[in-house]
Amino acid sequence: MLHLLDESLETFLRAVVPLPKEIDVVFAAPDKDWAARVSRPTINLYLWDVRRNTSEREFGIFTETDDAGRTVHRAPQPRVDCRYLITAWTADSRDEHSLLGATLAAVLTQPVLEAEHVAPAYRTVEPRPSLTLATGDGSENSDFWSALGGQLKPGLDVTVTATVDIGLMAEAGPAVRRIGIAATPTGGERNERLFVAGRTDAPPGTIVSTPHGAAEVGADGSFVVSAEVGDELRVDGERRHKVAGRGGSDV
Repeated sequence: MLHLLDESLETFLRAVVPLPKEIDVVFAAPDKDWAARVSRPTINLYLWDVRRNTSEREFGIFTETDDAGRTVHRAPQPRVDCRYLITAWTADSRDEHSLLGATLAAVLTQPVLEAEHVAPAYRTVEPRPSLTLATGDGSENSDFWSALGGQLKPGLDVTVTATVDIGLMAEAGPAVRRIGIAATPTGGERNERLFVAGRTDAPPGTIVSTPHGAAEVGADGSFVVSAEVGDELRVDGERRHKVAGRGGSDV
């Protein structure tokens, strides 16, 4: 996943800054040994920290259709914060500042990567990567360069929040087509209600009704309505069929 994120960031910078082919894009640690080998104008995106993003954490289970057409359950995909130090390397400091400034503008004007900039193998993973420029007093910067054994250099501390496609899915069982609810109040008689699920090609918001209740058609064409076996089921007032003794009621 991280290599796909690197590929996406390079595509993004080359398209938005833009960066011509004469400027290299690398992902190496910018230490003294590496800096001594730089011979062409270069943008270095060094990934130096990865950790779980807890502020965008989701809960619950999602139901979706996989590539084989099966209905599957999937847990929310985790989000991670990837911190990159972005630096520019040229023979002249003014050229470095110009290149770094153009990169800064690209990061600030496009907080979420467009789909066209995301690596093809990573394009279906949602949400797409987002870019955030770090805030603070910059005290980490001097510590960072000291650890690399290099000279202090201006750079952009950019956090890329990305989704990790862990691919953990479980095939879903048959859809629930009817629900029975029974309750017996203290000293009273047992009361039972039946709810029948179904689908229709009627537009969302259309009323589906029986003598025992009514419901609206959802965005996906589904509905759940109170009914009894033998009830006439109507869609927008038009009679469709009778509720059967088992299963759902697709109309």
